[in-house]
Amino acid sequence: MSIVAYTSKVRIEHLAVPNNRATIPPDGDTVLFGVHDEIADHYKLIPGTFEPHAATLDYIIASAGGCLTGTFRGALAGRGVTLGPEALTADVTGEIEKEDDNVLVIKRIHVKYHLSASSEFKEKVLRAYEIHAPKCPVYRSLTPGITITTELDWKE
Repeated sequence: MSIVAYTSKVRIEHLAVPNNRATIPPDGDTVLFGVHDEIADHYKLIPGTFEPHAATLDYIIASAGGCLTGTFRGALAGRGVTLGPEALTADVTGEIEKEDDNVLVIKRIHVKYHLSASSEFKEKVLRAYEIHAPKCPVYRSLTPGITITTELDWKE
């Protein structure tokens, strides 16, 4: 049986359809979320009648990419692979489908890492890449329902 290690407490303020503001830990920073583009079209919102913001679905996709990238960087550091500040970036793509009951659902997330590292680290980089995903908390939380894949674009 697992033990609760952390309880996240977030406050949501409904501002107006379709926008909300979340106050998040640890410092009470706020983020706005709502809809934009295709998501607004799905909900039949008229352009110009709302201020577009990233959707909650976008935040989930970004969280998966951010956590996986951090976990990969940590796995590299743990193996002594030193990287400069711009040596690891990622492009994250999420595919959202409309299910039969007209609900939008994230089905797939793909994270493409762009890594610049010396070829002397080849074995360590490949090992870190091979083992990192299951060590990521967001990956582990989402993969029962969302297919998450990664790809490594490595420039030596």
